[in-house]
Amino acid sequence: MSSIEELQLLNHALANKDWDIVDKNGLKEEHFPIYEDTFKFIKEFKKTNSQLPTLETVLNKFEEFEPVELEKVDVVVDALKEDWLYRQFKPILKRSAELVGEKRTVDAIQEIKLQSTQLLKSVDSQSKGYSYIGMAEERKKKYLSIHGRNKANILGFTTGFAPLDLATNGLISGGEETDYFLVFAPSNMGKTLITSFMSMSAWNSTLEWDYPAYFALEQRAEEIARNWDNVLAGISNLAIQRGTMTDEQRDKYIDFLERLKQKQKDMVIYDVQNNGGRPFTVAEIQRILESEGHNRFVLDQLSKVRLNNNSFGRNDLRQRLFDVSAEVREMILGTGIPGYVVAQANRESAKRVKKSLEDSEVQGEDIGETYAIFQDSSKGISIIKINQNTFKIQVIKNRGNASGQNFLVRYNFDTGLVNVLNGELGEQYF
Repeated sequence: MSSIEELQLLNHALANKDWDIVDKNGLKEEHFPIYEDTFKFIKEFKKTNSQLPTLETVLNKFEEFEPVELEKVDVVVDALKEDWLYRQFKPILKRSAELVGEKRTVDAIQEIKLQSTQLLKSVDSQSKGYSYIGMAEERKKKYLSIHGRNKANILGFTTGFAPLDLATNGLISGGEETDYFLVFAPSNMGKTLITSFMSMSAWNSTLEWDYPAYFALEQRAEEIARNWDNVLAGISNLAIQRGTMTDEQRDKYIDFLERLKQKQKDMVIYDVQNNGGRPFTVAEIQRILESEGHNRFVLDQLSKVRLNNNSFGRNDLRQRLFDVSAEVREMILGTGIPGYVVAQANRESAKRVKKSLEDSEVQGEDIGETYAIFQDSSKGISIIKINQNTFKIQVIKNRGNASGQNFLVRYNFDTGLVNVLNGELGEQYF
């Protein structure tokens, strides 16, 4: 413990009326484990009185506090930061050692990598806010890098639907603009079908490297893959399942699979069956994304994800979904990896939709258990199944841009063809 350094820095701040030395270095209560109460008192006193207390006031308040001299401020600050980092990293090493002792060496390595990466990010981000003036040059460079582009050209991964791309700019990745893209609908409305199509479309439409992950917490991996085959090979989904293709269709499908094996890039589906029958935690999802090098993902669906503290059976579903959604958002912001997150609408919206399919809307207020999911997202769409192969997609959230646009999609399960039936959205600005 760095008790002498804690005393030295607090004495320095009080003697010089300089609390900036604490704030600008991102020092908080956890950096002062021995004199935490003293730290809190000084901080609260400054907040209440707009000035620091005198050294005498603090000495009278806390018997264990004593005056000490400080030689080099930077050395003391570094010592406090190092002590904090040591206390954060030691449990990680201990946990990893336990995993090695259990003959789970790969898990131990992944645990160290994941937790160390997060810890390094937290160290790097301490007290580094966004300077409005200081970052003006970066904003200028960023705009000039995209100036003059065609309005139809999006910056993110395509969704496979031109009107949705135009409205949302696609699935954005990169720093502060990384998307938590909500896909939202009542039961049996085509959430998985539409989301798997959007993920596959971006992978198939570019020659550049792309390595998405699909976390299927309801359907089996083969079902998702079959959806992709249906569209990419142009073969009946039902015929693939039942073995009822004509000889010509069979040859077409076999030829497609042979050509598919030659591709240099891949998509990976992680389902519950391959996870030992257990739903994933957010920590496990993040570990897979980072260790495997995936650059975007689909999470289907949010209600099936376990909390990192293993409280999957928590009775308060509302609180669990609130916590899981917050963890997913934190993961997206922390890793910079964007994703489509599938969530369930409530029963009331399902009843309303059944009464009037074409005129009904599903909005953020219809979120299944907690409105926080809608708040956490950066963009979002709702889906209503009009008939067996027609879906209405509506933009329900579009941070920093217009929302409310809707269009119809026709999905032919026999041929795999997907068409937008009405794509006029009007003028959009990004």
